[in-house]
Amino acid sequence: MESGDRGERREHSRALLDIALEVCLLNGEDSAKDFCLLPCSGRDISGGGISFYAPRRYPPESLLRLCIPLPNTMALGQNGHNNPLKVMGKVMWCKRNREADTYVVGVQFLNIYEKDYHFLNDYVQKLLRS
Repeated sequence: MESGDRGERREHSRALLDIALEVCLLNGEDSAKDFCLLPCSGRDISGGGISFYAPRRYPPESLLRLCIPLPNTMALGQNGHNNPLKVMGKVMWCKRNREADTYVVGVQFLNIYEKDYHFLNDYVQKLLRS
């Protein structure tokens, strides 16, 4: 049950992720304005990145700080990772979603901690099995 565009070959399995998350733009002329911790809505997630719905456009190559509150039932426990997951990412694409007057943003995670990477891969696999 991988989601994705037709014909794409991805390194990571993706799972649907319908949760609220917070996004903060770290570079660009808008980074100092009111766009830090802007509420967004998750679309899908993998160990390599996330896509989400946003009320504003993020230009490709923008750097973001993401705060992703993963459900407590999926908490890692043994490696000490607590929710929410905080990770840096780079905008790979941003498309206008005219039906909902929002944008759909695709982000690649950058410099993710190894334990977070393994956690996300395990988390996605559990979501795909359920």
